[in-house]
Amino acid sequence: MSDPLGLAGRHATTAAERINALYRRIKSSRPVSWVLFTGSRPAVTLVLLVGVFTFLVVLALLRPVDIQQLLTDTNTLQTLFTTLLSGAILIVSVVSSISSIVLSQEITDIETERSRIDASIEFRRRAENLAEVEASPSQPAAFLEVILYSIYREARALQRTADHCDDEECRDQIDALTDEIVDEARDAAETLDGARFGTFNVLSAGLHYDYSWQLNTARRIRNRYEDQLDDRTNDALQELIDTLKFFATGREYFQSLYYKREVARLSSNLLYVSLPVVVFISYLLLALNTGIIPVFRVGPLTSLPLFVMFAYTVSIAPYVVLTAYVVRVAAITLKTLAAGPFLVRQPKHDDIVELQVDIEPDAWDDQAAGERKGGTAGDANSTDGTAADDGTAGETTVNADGGGDDGGGQSTDAVDRSESDDAGVDPASGDDDDGRHAADGGPGESCTDR
Repeated sequence: MSDPLGLAGRHATTAAERINALYRRIKSSRPVSWVLFTGSRPAVTLVLLVGVFTFLVVLALLRPVDIQQLLTDTNTLQTLFTTLLSGAILIVSVVSSISSIVLSQEITDIETERSRIDASIEFRRRAENLAEVEASPSQPAAFLEVILYSIYREARALQRTADHCDDEECRDQIDALTDEIVDEARDAAETLDGARFGTFNVLSAGLHYDYSWQLNTARRIRNRYEDQLDDRTNDALQELIDTLKFFATGREYFQSLYYKREVARLSSNLLYVSLPVVVFISYLLLALNTGIIPVFRVGPLTSLPLFVMFAYTVSIAPYVVLTAYVVRVAAITLKTLAAGPFLVRQPKHDDIVELQVDIEPDAWDDQAAGERKGGTAGDANSTDGTAADDGTAGETTVNADGGGDDGGGQSTDAVDRSESDDAGVDPASGDDDDGRHAADGGPGESCTDR
């Protein structure tokens, strides 16, 4: 039967949106956040083991299959627990090897160690110069708090100098950017206040502080309005960019230290858990072979299925310990994934303005041929360094959320993008055309690129 109104596709889209909304709601819920981030790893391990045992008991009570008959087959149980015994020994060996590789980086010669210490001292000296203090704190949380205060102070200074800017649009953009920076810096500092390294609070400040967006937006404003800003405002904006880069360096360094500490904790806890598990499984195999396990009723079940389910839960303890640590490391990596001015995650600022290329790669050759054919005529009609074109193909427009042209956009070509490098825009930063060409989005766009 035909569907001329497209109702099937519409219902499918609505169902997919509901599923995605439900997934986002579950992912941001407090229990999931506790398992992934805030919960102590031993506590998370215990909760997961209790959940496995409870699931097995409920399954035995509901009896979709005869659990008691399955768990009284001695040969099957011996095969199962023999496999778990081999897996427990293997997983300890693998994780211990990985830990040895990670920790081997700390075993270096004296020159390398000296270079490390010199780099750390120089890093702290730069922080002291930024914060204008005699000595920077030695604790990572307090150290990052000092840098955040420097960012807060420089954002305020930039806001004060921008008040004298004649361009109202530029002034509004800087005000919105600095307001965002001030709020996020204060929230991150409150999270760090009194935090101890090794706890999640130190990383939590980095998880929620979107320095990539701030750095990207600050560079775009500087490149777009560089000729309209006075020297004081330009200097204040550059100091803010340098401090944001400094914070990014410190956060990534402390994150690497956290990973090393987590790997060491995983190895030690896994060894502590695995030894009793190996001994217990060995005893269980002997007990199953000799049939010395007493059989009596416990409510609707007998003692043998309950004992086997408990033994199975204990046997998978090494895997659960590994899961508890790996899921948090993976979740933190996804949350803190950043590359300076590149936005590798979906930005939380829905109105962020990005430079998009509308031309399809298959049509690049045709566009290049058209530009050569246009020759001088295109250059004669160009305005503000932007090459004109007689069609819409090959236009590069600035639009929000990767969408189409906003109606006020102007066209630009590859020549302009290459010339922007000579104008002081770093091509390696992922922001080679987010400066003055960001203005192509028209005067009506959000000035903060938020």
